[in-house]
Amino acid sequence: MCSKQHLSGWWILTLALCFSHVAYGQSDSAPKRSPENNSTEPERPVIRTVELDILIQSAPNYRVKAQEWGRLLQELGYTPKFRQPKPGDEIRIEDVVQGDRVSVHIVCGMSSDGSIRIGRQKFTLADSNKLRIVLDELRDYGSGGPPQRNPTWGMTEKQLLEVMKLLSEPVTEVIHLESPLVAVESLGLPEGVKLTFADAARERALGRRPESAPEELDLNGCSKGSGIAIVLAQYGLGFRPQRIAVNRFKLQIDAGGETNNLWPTGWKTQETVAKILPAYLKSIPVDVEDAEVSTLLAVVAERLKIPVFNSSFELASAGKNLDELTYSRSEKKIAPSRLLTSIGDKLQLGFDVRVDEGGKLFLWATTAEESAAFRARFAHVKQLTE
Repeated sequence: MCSKQHLSGWWILTLALCFSHVAYGQSDSAPKRSPENNSTEPERPVIRTVELDILIQSAPNYRVKAQEWGRLLQELGYTPKFRQPKPGDEIRIEDVVQGDRVSVHIVCGMSSDGSIRIGRQKFTLADSNKLRIVLDELRDYGSGGPPQRNPTWGMTEKQLLEVMKLLSEPVTEVIHLESPLVAVESLGLPEGVKLTFADAARERALGRRPESAPEELDLNGCSKGSGIAIVLAQYGLGFRPQRIAVNRFKLQIDAGGETNNLWPTGWKTQETVAKILPAYLKSIPVDVEDAEVSTLLAVVAERLKIPVFNSSFELASAGKNLDELTYSRSEKKIAPSRLLTSIGDKLQLGFDVRVDEGGKLFLWATTAEESAAFRARFAHVKQLTE
């Protein structure tokens, strides 16, 4: 059973700083109800407009280039506004919501060579096709871009908290790994959540359990969000949420792991691991003479009183079997943190203490590449309680 953090209340996670640009792809208001039958109607899709400001200088060459850019952008279906920068002006892309009106405000700058910069991308007059794709995506999806690449999957922070709350429900049983679809459904999907499949994952989602995967996982007590991610990781799959309406979501299963834009297998803790799990830094007696890595992980997990799970598909794909890999160390006592770091450095493995959507801790074992990708993407995760 996953270990509960010492702080009271159930935990909600909010992504901050690295998720500072969010797309207003859906309205936050509740769905409308028909006065006749009081039934819930689906929310209408958002139609965005694009406001495009291009900052120029007063020199003649800027005015010439402005005319050329004006003609090109008109051909692409956009009407730019050329102006000199105001005090405090900066290049930016932001979503603007005014009542039922949603717009994407793009402020870009023109360089002396006539190129323009939108966000971090630079365009010349010869880049019309590339520019069209970028502008069309911003128009269709907002400042965050398409959900497949957006770090919040096209949701606002409030919408993200909605799905996190739904996925914080605990798993109540041991999960037998058959096909991915059967295994995930056996977790008991929260009300308002349903599964869909990306084309790349459809065949694998209906397939059988890989030889590298365990026959069952004891996820009792873990949240359903992290539980689903742990189960899917055994098949080389993951998921991303797609909002339908208030408290209604699709979980799109797709091929990939933590190097892809998928829901993470657990999150970083709000406080430092040293604070919420002091035993992580305290030396323990352990025999590390040609010991299997899986055995050492079991010893650490028992000492920390948290479960350990691993990304069996990713590890097998990298040719790493934790039951066969061994590690030796002369010290008879060592802190779990130092032990795991040393094993990871030597064998190119990654170990992280993570927290699920319900605030419970577990130890996650994967490849060094996957672990590094997780740490890079979720380096600025904050947790909030309600």
